[in-house]
Amino acid sequence: GRIGDEPAIGLADTLDRLGFRMGRLKTGTPPRLDGRTIDYSKCVPMCGDDPPVPFSFMNDQVWIKAEDQKLCYLTQTSPHVEKLVKDNLHINRHVTEGITGPRYCPSIESKALRFGGRSHQIWLEPEGLTTDVVYPNGLSCTLPAEVQVELVRSIRGLEHAEVLRPGYGVE
Repeated sequence: GRIGDEPAIGLADTLDRLGFRMGRLKTGTPPRLDGRTIDYSKCVPMCGDDPPVPFSFMNDQVWIKAEDQKLCYLTQTSPHVEKLVKDNLHINRHVTEGITGPRYCPSIESKALRFGGRSHQIWLEPEGLTTDVVYPNGLSCTLPAEVQVELVRSIRGLEHAEVLRPGYGVE
């Protein structure tokens, strides 16, 4: 299960009895950051839509005013991120096992292996209007917590960022 939660074995058993083909999949999540410890001046601000556009075709407006939206910010990984990932692969079973992960949003470990020598975009997204928690989209990671802190702090604008919760993997 997720970070110590009980696994859903009963669900898997039920699906198996119903004839569904069973297998193993994996996904991960990035560490959560304290937005008050991020140097946004080193990042590229990304404004929301003006006017905001609803996600649903059933609505023609949204409840939030354009000026009340929170900005997202763009930053990039550094060569040190790739080195940290590669130096610590031996302790990361999510990468070393042959379990299929998502194509659409690979972990930072998968990016370092598949697209070595490149910088990768990290989108710093606020988790809500009334919280300082930031979701670094593009930084899904299952490395040990202490490695994640070093990894985060090797990214422009995140040199002094505090990790509130480390990223983790689920299979």
